[in-house]
Amino acid sequence: MSHVRSILGLFERLQSVDISVHQDRCVLVRNRNASCMKCAEACTSACITCQDGEIAISPERCVGCGTCATVCPTCALEANHPSDRDLYEACVQVAQNADGEVAVVCEQMLQAAAGRYDPDKVVGVTCLGRMEESALILLARAGVRRVTLVRGACDGCRYHPGSETASLVVDTANALLAAWGRDGIARVADKLPAGTRRRDDAAYDANRRGFLADMIGAAKTVAQTTADCVVEEAFGDVEIARVGIEEGKGRREASTFQKVQEDGTLPHFLPHRRARLLQGLASFGAPDDVMVNTRLWGHVIIDIEQCSSCQMCATFCPTEAIKKFQDADGSFGVRHYPGRCVKCRCCADICPTGALSLADEVFAVDLHSKAYERYEMRPRASQLGPHQMRDTVRNLLKSEFVYER
Repeated sequence: MSHVRSILGLFERLQSVDISVHQDRCVLVRNRNASCMKCAEACTSACITCQDGEIAISPERCVGCGTCATVCPTCALEANHPSDRDLYEACVQVAQNADGEVAVVCEQMLQAAAGRYDPDKVVGVTCLGRMEESALILLARAGVRRVTLVRGACDGCRYHPGSETASLVVDTANALLAAWGRDGIARVADKLPAGTRRRDDAAYDANRRGFLADMIGAAKTVAQTTADCVVEEAFGDVEIARVGIEEGKGRREASTFQKVQEDGTLPHFLPHRRARLLQGLASFGAPDDVMVNTRLWGHVIIDIEQCSSCQMCATFCPTEAIKKFQDADGSFGVRHYPGRCVKCRCCADICPTGALSLADEVFAVDLHSKAYERYEMRPRASQLGPHQMRDTVRNLLKSEFVYER
């Protein structure tokens, strides 16, 4: 209990105008034996660090770059400036201004190139680690031809871990597009694209400027309407679905601790960022029958001979990628849905016998469908129920003379 309170207290310190914290989603809060330290490993400013296997937080160091939110598998951390929606909307508007090309530029490069680029043709971020896969996939769906993530001199930058995250995101997005039969649209570059260069106003006839300004203003009004429609298409359904869960019937105030449900598992959720990504991929149709290796999904493998049948993997899985089942004939076990996996590795971390492992490759078709793998488990030595602890101790001691009061 003290561990959970400690973690909760730490993450409360991160809550700010730049970062929103959803403690109930964090796998470390859900189970203290989870090993996820992705936010600490990716933090660009040493705001979140790992010291002797424990999370340490120095909120005064946070720069709001959002890299921690990009790598968090359960969206326990969310960036606010810009939010996912605001960032996507800015990219769509730039694409319309730049003939289908988007340049996302880090703060360092923007400062170095001040006065030499057209601000209407770039999207500025503190660090490229802010970009994530769902934004790139949705931009591809919207018809964007190229997304260039422009970095500065990362080797000498205090935010350099963000560049590594950006490269991984680009590789993942392009691999997914390839699996769906699409050309990759994203790349990381060290220079601003030629199309972002600022035009010399002196080269234009001053008498034409008023006319051109009127025409451009009208075009921007049409473009803004189009951009709004594109953004609403990408975010509308997911936002409504999320509101339906959070604000629908029986909504309760968020509690400090998660309450176990009737089936003995903690509450489940699918991060809305992941839902948008899956919706974007689904819009491309069925994928090729290939395997993909990304940072986003894993394939659960259970050694039934080594498994203790405790079903703890399903109890603590945040997204219900592992789900309990019990059939009428008495058989029971878990089903694994690869499409819902967020690769938090909580299941592998908490398995008491080490029977569960996570493979990095998954079939693309499994992400597109609701396919699952069924693992039927052996009968337990001690049945679940009010006398489980007593029966477990009896089995360990090999004695019937163990009682409960």
